[in-house]
Amino acid sequence: MNKGYVLNGRYEIIGRLGEGGMADVYLAEDLILKRKVAVKLLRLDFRDNPKAKKRFQHEAMAATQLDNPHIVGIYDVDEVEGMQYLVMEYVDGEDLKEYIKDSFPIPYAEVVNIMEQICSAVSEAHRHNIIHRDLKPQNILVDKNGYIKITDFGISRAGSEDTMTQTRSIIGSIHYLSPEQIKGQMATARSDIYSLGIILYEILTGKVPFNGDTAVSIAIKHSQTPMPFVRDFDPRIPQALENVVLKATAKNPDDRYQSVNEMAADLNTSLDKSRANEPRFTVEPPADTANEETRVMPFGPLNETNASADANPAKREPNNDHPDAEKNDKKPKKKHRRRWLIIGGIIGLLVIIIAFLMIMTATGKTTVPVVSGTLETEAESKIKDAGLTVGDVKYQSSTKIDRHRVISSSPKEETKVKKGTKVNLVVSSGPRMVLVGNYVGQKFDVVKQKLEDEGFTVHKRNAPSGSFQSGRILQQDFQADKRFNPNTKTLTFVVSTGVKRITLKDLTGMTKSQVIAYANKVEINPTFDYTYSSDQPKGRVVRQSPNANESIQQGGNVAVWISRGTKKDSSDELKSFNTRITIPYLQETDTTDASSSSALDESGASDESSADNNSGSNENVVLIYLKDHDHSLSNVYKQMVITKDTQVVLPFKLTNNEVGKYKVVRDGKTIMRDNNVTYDSH
Repeated sequence: MNKGYVLNGRYEIIGRLGEGGMADVYLAEDLILKRKVAVKLLRLDFRDNPKAKKRFQHEAMAATQLDNPHIVGIYDVDEVEGMQYLVMEYVDGEDLKEYIKDSFPIPYAEVVNIMEQICSAVSEAHRHNIIHRDLKPQNILVDKNGYIKITDFGISRAGSEDTMTQTRSIIGSIHYLSPEQIKGQMATARSDIYSLGIILYEILTGKVPFNGDTAVSIAIKHSQTPMPFVRDFDPRIPQALENVVLKATAKNPDDRYQSVNEMAADLNTSLDKSRANEPRFTVEPPADTANEETRVMPFGPLNETNASADANPAKREPNNDHPDAEKNDKKPKKKHRRRWLIIGGIIGLLVIIIAFLMIMTATGKTTVPVVSGTLETEAESKIKDAGLTVGDVKYQSSTKIDRHRVISSSPKEETKVKKGTKVNLVVSSGPRMVLVGNYVGQKFDVVKQKLEDEGFTVHKRNAPSGSFQSGRILQQDFQADKRFNPNTKTLTFVVSTGVKRITLKDLTGMTKSQVIAYANKVEINPTFDYTYSSDQPKGRVVRQSPNANESIQQGGNVAVWISRGTKKDSSDELKSFNTRITIPYLQETDTTDASSSSALDESGASDESSADNNSGSNENVVLIYLKDHDHSLSNVYKQMVITKDTQVVLPFKLTNNEVGKYKVVRDGKTIMRDNNVTYDSH
């Protein structure tokens, strides 16, 4: 699709954003709402493929059910000239795969923030019983402010569907696929949790845990090979954060988190000081996995023997029948000599160390050990082993030294001091953490200045609102009453722009029903009048006020004049007049007073004086029907809610030969009617 092409008369193509297996994605301009959108267009070679079309429609249906700021919104779904397309929210940024490449290594606090946003979106899908089944970095978008959006629900399914069992094929991307899906079992919410664990592993290490030359080899590893430890890649990663990876990617779904919310809660505290000494997460191995069948489809049967051989290489036994066996028997003698030389060297080194310690003991002095960068407990052990005592321990925030590790000591390291000297330590408490609150409803400029003074980076997104004044905060993308590191945390706010303004389109030539449909879509209120016209046929719009391309507030009024057709002769001259009616309000009697006689006078007549022109506590729903030259009695002319006797002016337009009518229906009952309204009678 070329630049400048206008799809369905509304979306002007700006350029190509990317290509997928079944669809191409374009950047486009919505000519009506004046905003950039992403248009996903089914490729030509798939337009006659019913499965592709079904998946395309399924993506739209699944995504439109979900309302979460971290899920890409679907604006429009349509087909034109045989082309099926989706119009989606445009995210100005890159996918998470590219973000990891560009930003690695990513600070741990930012890793947790990214995963919490992803978990928020997946939790919303699971709340609607939708399993994504294809969670991977390529389906997660990161905008320029670090805001996360997940997309591509094309192969998602409702929790009640057993698509895997029905199709007997692998659905999803093999690098992020759960063991149960590989075995041909049904995907569940915990299958998505497994994929989230793989994504977290990749964010922390910059690579996927399992790779191979073929999809089959990768599938075997997911099913049989233990998850690699992220701390083997980077020992600075907190054990609690590694535990999130291990628990999310447990082979048995029952050993994983029970829900995405549980995983998010664990992530939320994974960097806390209280979890610094947490043991590594482990699960009990299954009682018998030897006979468990691993079915990988549609790749065909797996060669599990070869996989086992790769994992456990065979041991080579010596061949005593070899002609060089005698030579081989002589080699151990040389090894024995070398071993004695090594032992002798070690003994000599020990003698030197003992002599050094004896000299230091004789002089009563020792050396302050090197403790910077070590854990606090390890530093205390080193100090005591050196014959010193631990003095004051002070905690200081640091962005360079991890929590619980020593920043410095006093006296300084490697200085000679008397035995028993106190060594004071300065230990890192981690980055400075600042408590944030709930700022919804407050002025953005004031909140922004306050948070920037604390060191946070603050971003803003605008959105219309009829509830909040312009400049007030509508939403925030972080949890209130939590502490964040200002050096790594970006706080994003959605800020009200006030009531949304609508740029009116040209209504000339439309029918009344078309005007009503347009008004409902953009949320404006049309009022109709009728006029003779030689330019427009009967029933078509002649003019409007405000005019086309003028701007009004959402919910504002637009006056529309509809053609009566061409005026033929003077007998068609219309006469306009008004009829005033008073609609009586009916106060429903409270059931508690139903048996009371105070509402009746002695003669048994009801006392209506208290109800006249008096507001009642109940509402009457009133429908008014009117027939004149321009209106039909079969259509509602006006609908209103009254709480007291209400006067209404009914405008009539009649020729000399026409008779007008009206009726008033209150709460489903006709209470007023006139079938003989003429100009002469008024």
